[in-house]
Amino acid sequence: MGIDPPVSLAALLALVPAALGEGAAVSNPRFRPTTVLESGDLEVFLQMNPEERFDIEAINSIDFQALAQQALQDERMSREVVRMTKALMPRVQAETEEPTLVGAILRAKTLDWYRRSPSDPSWAETVPLRWGGIFHESRVPGGRLSRKLSVRLANLYTQCAKASGWGGRLRSLALSPYRAMTNTTSFGDGSKRTRGPLTQHVAQAYLDDLAGCRREGEQRVPLERLSEVARRNGSAEVNRTLAELFPQHDGGSLTVLDHRFHPDLNTLIIRVVAPRTSGDSATYDLVQPSAALPQELGSPDSANEASPAFPWEREDMTTDAWIALLGSLKKRKARLDPPPQPYRDRESYLGLRDFILADASARKAFQAVHWKGKPSGLVRLCRLLSEGTLAPEVETDGDYLEAELDLIDKGHATRQPNGGPWVIGHGWTVVREIAAGNVRTYRAERRSLD
Repeated sequence: MGIDPPVSLAALLALVPAALGEGAAVSNPRFRPTTVLESGDLEVFLQMNPEERFDIEAINSIDFQALAQQALQDERMSREVVRMTKALMPRVQAETEEPTLVGAILRAKTLDWYRRSPSDPSWAETVPLRWGGIFHESRVPGGRLSRKLSVRLANLYTQCAKASGWGGRLRSLALSPYRAMTNTTSFGDGSKRTRGPLTQHVAQAYLDDLAGCRREGEQRVPLERLSEVARRNGSAEVNRTLAELFPQHDGGSLTVLDHRFHPDLNTLIIRVVAPRTSGDSATYDLVQPSAALPQELGSPDSANEASPAFPWEREDMTTDAWIALLGSLKKRKARLDPPPQPYRDRESYLGLRDFILADASARKAFQAVHWKGKPSGLVRLCRLLSEGTLAPEVETDGDYLEAELDLIDKGHATRQPNGGPWVIGHGWTVVREIAAGNVRTYRAERRSLD
C-alpha cells in the first residue's frame, strides 16, 4: 500500500522533540485538560496492538489532539500513527458496538468502581475523564464534552494520513469514514448479532453514572444519566437494551455482578422503578440486594423482577408488562415458568390469556417462550388460534384444551355440553369435529370486529 516498513520504537522516539524528556516510563496515561502531550502518551499509543497489548481505557485517556500535533511534525511519525490507528480501529469498534463485548466492559468497569472508588477520594474528578466518550459522547451540562472514541480515532487517522501523503486512503475515507480501517481483521464475538440503536448510548450513560460517584457501603446508586436516556427514548427501548448488555437469571433480574463469581463482593443488580403516572418514564438504580428484592421494588414492565414467582404473583400485569416480559424472554431464548396452582383465577393468568386472544404478536411471542408440561390448556389454545386448526396427538391434550375453552365460555347459550362450539371472545369461535376412530380436530374461526 506504499507504506514504509515499520521502524523500531527507539528510532521513532528519537523523532520526538527533546521537550518530552528521555526515558519516559510506559504507564497508564493520565488525562490532561491541556493540549500539551504528556510524556509517555506517544509511547503508550505506539506500543499498543489489537491483541495482547490492548487497553481501551488507556487509549481513551490519550489526548489525541496533542498527539496529532506532535506526529504531524514528522512524516514518518505520521505514518506510524496511521498504521497503529488502522490496526486498533477494528478492535475498538467491536468492543464498543457489539452488545456481548460492551456488556463485558461494563461489568469490568463496575468491578473497578466497586473495589476502587470507596478508597479513592478523587474518583469523581478523575474517572469521568478516563471513561468519558468510550462508547458514546459524554456531556457535562454547560461544561466538558468528550467525543466518542471511534470518532476521535478516525479524526487522528485523517489528520496523520493527510500529512503522510495517503491521498488514496483519504479518498476512500470520503466514501465511508471507517470502511478503510475495518476491512481487515474482525474482533467480534462471531455471533453476527447486530447492536440495537441505543446500545452505545445506554452503555455510556451507565458508565458516566458510575464514574461520577463513589460507592458508599450498600447504598443504592441512582442512575441519573441512564434514567435521562429513558426519558428521551422510552423505557421499553432502554429495558430491551439493558437485557442485551447484562445477563438475566431466574425471575428476570438484570445482574451486573454476581456474588457467585466474585465472592468478595455483593451481587449488584439494576432495579427499574416503575413510573408513577402514564406520562412518566421508568428510572433506574444500582442496588446490592442482601436477599430477594421485595415485590414492590420492581416494575411489571421492566422484565427485572427478583421474585421467583414473577409474574404470577402480581395483580397489576398490564398488556405492556406482558409485551416487555415475553419480548425479553424471547431474546434470551428463555422459558416462562408455568403458573402455580391455583392459577385459573389469577389476574396475571387471565390477563395473559386475554392478551393471547386479542393479539397475533402475543401469540407468536408466547409460542416461543411458553412453559413445558402442565397446565397445557393455554399452550394448546395459543397454537390453535395461531394455526387455525389443531389435531391433538394424544387424547388428554384435547381434554386440556377443552377444559381451557370451558373456562372462557362458561354457560354460553349456544354451547353444547362437552362438545362446543365455544365462543371465547375477541371474535373467536372454536368448533370440534370428530373423525373416524374418535379422532378429535378443533377449528378456530374469527369474525371481524369492525
